[in-house]
Amino acid sequence: MAVRCEERLAGAVWWVEVAREARLNAVNEEVMVGLEEVLTRAERTPELRVLVVGGAGRAFVSGGDLREFAGLRTREEAEAMSRRMRRILSRIEALRCWTVARVNGDAYGGGVELMLAFDMCVVAEGARLGLTQGKFGLTPGWGGLTRLVEKVGRSKALKWLGCAEVLEAEEALAAGLVEEVMEPEDLDARVMTLAGRLAGCEPGVADALKSGVRRAVEDHRDVAMEGELEAFCDLWVGAAHWERVERFLNRRG
Repeated sequence: MAVRCEERLAGAVWWVEVAREARLNAVNEEVMVGLEEVLTRAERTPELRVLVVGGAGRAFVSGGDLREFAGLRTREEAEAMSRRMRRILSRIEALRCWTVARVNGDAYGGGVELMLAFDMCVVAEGARLGLTQGKFGLTPGWGGLTRLVEKVGRSKALKWLGCAEVLEAEEALAAGLVEEVMEPEDLDARVMTLAGRLAGCEPGVADALKSGVRRAVEDHRDVAMEGELEAFCDLWVGAAHWERVERFLNRRG
């Protein structure tokens, strides 16, 4: 099985691994099918609060499997593969639950593109993140160029992609590409602690925050703020808000 999924915290957290260790977890047909199956289940599971995705063994995801994708010689074949992976990454981005990339080891090319689709990324110290598509005469094909610019800005994105940079974990943290760097032996515990805290966020709040961030990036400022107000008011009159208010007031006496 190229993609494994373990349910934790009574199903509130799904711990997913891309598991092709012999190929450094490179994306192929089997991985795409596995990710699609997990996402279909996630989209139909309102109890899911946090989706964590990492790699098995010593790598996160080393990109697309060049041995398998070398058979894609026509523009139409390349486009079909690219659009399929772009849909997978867009579905990760659109999930109503929180998503965390557990970057347990090196990530190259499409592996970095996959990482960028998550709400936040926690990286093992010593991992190397390679924006290396240029070494193969390519640009990112799964939406990674756009997401990279959104995350770190135009100039850094151009430099990294143009030079096919490989970043150390600490460099990625300093540049704002990832959110945390942890010692490898502490990575899983830290990710589970983060997932546990995120799981405590009301689903409606998580959905409103993620939608608000998308509006802030994509819409005019006034439109984004109006959407923010609408979400606040909807949540204000919701049962979850008043249950927590009552709990707080009763605790304080």
